Amino acid sequence: MNRKSSRRSPGLWLMCGACAASGLWMVQAQEKQNPNFTGGTVTTVEENSKGNIAHFRFGPGARTKWHSHEGGQIILVEEGVGLYQNQGGPIIELHAGETTYCPPGVVHWHGAAPNQGGVQFNISRGGITWLGEVTDKEYNGPRQRQAH
Repeated sequence: MNRKSSRRSPGLWLMCGACAASGLWMVQAQEKQNPNFTGGTVTTVEENSKGNIAHFRFGPGARTKWHSHEGGQIILVEEGVGLYQNQGGPIIELHAGETTYCPPGVVHWHGAAPNQGGVQFNISRGGITWLGEVTDKEYNGPRQRQAH
């Protein structure tokens, strides 16, 4: 009976090496730096990155109900004057070009000033929990400008 040798052929070793090298090349190609960034590594975040975008024009005195966002919210005032308040905190006045961030789970409201409307571009992640209306007394409380 003729037994085949347990030694691997040089061709097989060469093929395994070529596969490994091509795998390394693919990983390196995937990590290639985007030409629009510089100074270090920039990677796309895939996990939990799906955002919700809302673009609202609030008339004078208009505002949301109290609510919270599972993944937080960024509020950008594009035009006019906006207001926002985290529950238990001061009412903050925002002007065009100013932003604020409400952390995940923080109950808040936002809208326009009583005498001037505004446009807001809002980005949030996760679900929204809607709560009660902001009363006129709450809405008309003392305001302060956002610290810069």
